[in-house]
Amino acid sequence: MNNEENEKAYSYSLLNQKGKIFTVPKALGEIKETIIITCNNNPIPAKAEIIDKATYLHQQGNTSEAAKYYQYCIDQGYNDPIVFSNYGVILLNLGKLKEAERFINKAIDLKPDYAEAHSNLGNILKELGKLKEAERSINKAIDLKPDYAEAHSNLGNILKELGKLKEAERSINEAIKLKPNYANAYYYLGVILKDLGKLKQAELSFKQALKLKIGFVQAHEALSCLLEEIGRTKEADESSKRILYLKSDDDDFISNPEKGEENNIFRKPSQLEHPLFYRPGMGTENVGSFLRSMVMMIRPKRVLEIGAGYTTPFLLEALVNNERVFDDGNLSESYFKNYIYDPKLIVIDNQSLGELTKIDGMKNIISSKYTEFIEGNFEGKSNELFKKYGYFDFVWFDCGGPHEYTNFIKEYWRYCSNFIFFHFTYFNGIPNANHQIIRNHIEGNPLMIDIVEPHKKRQGSITMLKREFKLNN
Repeated sequence: MNNEENEKAYSYSLLNQKGKIFTVPKALGEIKETIIITCNNNPIPAKAEIIDKATYLHQQGNTSEAAKYYQYCIDQGYNDPIVFSNYGVILLNLGKLKEAERFINKAIDLKPDYAEAHSNLGNILKELGKLKEAERSINKAIDLKPDYAEAHSNLGNILKELGKLKEAERSINEAIKLKPNYANAYYYLGVILKDLGKLKQAELSFKQALKLKIGFVQAHEALSCLLEEIGRTKEADESSKRILYLKSDDDDFISNPEKGEENNIFRKPSQLEHPLFYRPGMGTENVGSFLRSMVMMIRPKRVLEIGAGYTTPFLLEALVNNERVFDDGNLSESYFKNYIYDPKLIVIDNQSLGELTKIDGMKNIISSKYTEFIEGNFEGKSNELFKKYGYFDFVWFDCGGPHEYTNFIKEYWRYCSNFIFFHFTYFNGIPNANHQIIRNHIEGNPLMIDIVEPHKKRQGSITMLKREFKLNN
């Protein structure tokens, strides 16, 4: 039930004649070679508007609409090589390899010196298993455009498939020489070096790819496998969780004894807490400890979590920690008069209890005296929960999208008495639909604070609401 947008997508490079890189998402498969989409800069007026519209849509990732425009151009008899080549790329994305091959060949017939089309044809032939033909096509692209880094990289991948690892290494290195910030080439080089048994060099290549391209999942996975193979399991685990280490300006801190002792705990980042529960992409690696601190400070009696996940052990840990207080002269006598500590963590999740108990560590959470796990969707359960537990004075909601956010506020808002936290309310630093729904549907005038992680484009925000709620009303 956590926010999880299945983004098993990666990018083709799209290059217009001015050299700007765009990305077009592809739905399935592993990393593909570089595909080039060329924008027409000098078309005739009427035709130009349609072709420009098509390439613009393509560059923005709206391939279904772009395909309609390309198809219209083709139906109108526009013998434009760019149209045929770009339409062939879309067909390749859709897995229609034979059709893609036909349209790319048409582009080449119209413009035999079209290097990008020859490179794209090579990639299609590779997918069709025609490796020798693919090699010839890529070499033709390089003959036409010797400084074409993407073609050298694509050739390296084909040579790897042909078992020519040494030649493949040279080809990828040439791509990197031509384009030093080419993250995909470093990734491909790492794969080839690993196959050659050059493990240390492969590790460095994967790390360079990650340095150049944030969110490079395939490089994280490749590095993780490599580190696992050579016995560096802790580092492998961190890489599998897509953890990056950013360099400090003060690189001498670790080695300079005058600046820090060898055993200084502030020498490097602490380990990820509760790693068994962590799932890359959920964006809660910083939220868990934040919620734990809030619970320990606020000391709520009824905690409601909708969407079990990485935050669950932190919430339970906070309730357990709250069994302890420090009697250092600061405690309030009135607070502890007739005090009984009996909090509850109510977790609602649509996974079955059997599925959850298969997760390492989750069984201990579910069996805790403080926890009640409710299987199923949260909708339709508020009245029953209120009768059993009363008002919820701490709520963490991390479930679904706008539809679920609307349903939760309409049904549960009346039973929330203090703090309510919503996850994923901003996208790229701008309030998203979830945020707007919260503003539109909440009642009263609660305090509202948005916390946005500046280094994230998604899954990096919390909206916190504080209700002025009197139980005797």
